[in-house]
Amino acid sequence: MGGRLPKPVGTFGVPTKPKRKKNGSWRTTVYYYGAAGRKQLERVGASPGEASNRLAEAMRDHREQLGYGRITRSTKLIDLAAELLVEMEGDDAYTAGNVEDYRREIYVSTDRRANQRTVKIENSVGNLQIWQATSGELDRHLKRLVAQGLRRKAKQHKIVLRAMMQIAVRHGAVETNPVDGVGAFVRRKHPARGKIADHHALPQFRAQVRAWARGEAVPGTPAYSSGPPRDWSVVWVVDVITGTGLRPREVFALLLDEIELDANDPYLDVTGTLVEVKGAGTGGWVRKPVPKSENGWRRILLPDHSVEAVREALKDLEVVARPNSQGLLFPARNGALRNPNNFGRTWRAARGENFAWVTPRTFRKGVATAVDHAYEDTARAARQLGNTVEVARTHYIDVPETVPDNREVLERWARGQAPKV
Repeated sequence: MGGRLPKPVGTFGVPTKPKRKKNGSWRTTVYYYGAAGRKQLERVGASPGEASNRLAEAMRDHREQLGYGRITRSTKLIDLAAELLVEMEGDDAYTAGNVEDYRREIYVSTDRRANQRTVKIENSVGNLQIWQATSGELDRHLKRLVAQGLRRKAKQHKIVLRAMMQIAVRHGAVETNPVDGVGAFVRRKHPARGKIADHHALPQFRAQVRAWARGEAVPGTPAYSSGPPRDWSVVWVVDVITGTGLRPREVFALLLDEIELDANDPYLDVTGTLVEVKGAGTGGWVRKPVPKSENGWRRILLPDHSVEAVREALKDLEVVARPNSQGLLFPARNGALRNPNNFGRTWRAARGENFAWVTPRTFRKGVATAVDHAYEDTARAARQLGNTVEVARTHYIDVPETVPDNREVLERWARGQAPKV
């Protein structure tokens, strides 16, 4: 029997050519063929191109919202990535911050300030079809990133690509996940740099940060000459991190109501962190009212240098009287949440060349090492950081491995004595 073949479920027809309306705007439409039947989408714009672009965005968002994309061998990886985001958004196991982290690594930013040459899934392997995304092809992509010095990005892309291709496996587009066949990342060997050296550097680093804040020149950063005054809050942030071991995003989420300096033992409570969510909050940053991990909710007693820093920060808030609707200890100049990325630029300027190896994480490690060395208690250091014991021992505490006790054997060898039988 003849007739027109039905459209595959989950696909769009061909958009109509934009037509001019009586009011001067332009209108274009397209049909979506879903499981429940045919549905028309339409968009209007000031020009034919604008109307077409708005319809293209509506088609993209409509498919993402429903998650009915048909995955085949010819599906492009960028469309497969969109399906991944839909699944993540519908899964309670993923937070909005998790989804945004994946989205940032998939799509090229539309912000005019962003570097359009930054490597993302979209502008690197996004146009590959699933059947073209072999283990060899994906391995070459990851190796190129490593060769460009983008090792961390390569690891992130591997995680995202594995999740994407697993969807293709479930839909029968491929039999096995090609990411399973790519080469492993060889663990880099760094020259030993014990955190004891970092401890000795802390007083000098604190002194340099203060010199920078006063407008003085530091190695690698010239003296202040014009423009907005340097941000003295970097001094206080350094002293809070080194006295608590907080993550930077936890520091910028501290609330005034959760700090008590007049108690017999001054303390602060860690009850939240900052996360970046697309389209939410100033600059995309929002305060999540729970810490990063289950162990993150904690009360930390403050050493004297951190108490002094917090008092100075509170005095600054009182004198400057900037807006601070959320009651933050370290708000941005306009009273909103402080962007950790912007603070990173300030940190790099203040540390200069002599301390180019110092990051906020450096002193977070130092805090854990100091506590563990003083009390020989890994669990105590882990609680300070808000981590599990395993994470603290693996990533933060610098404890050299103690070899077996061979002193007696070596002593007898040195003295020419026969070993004990």
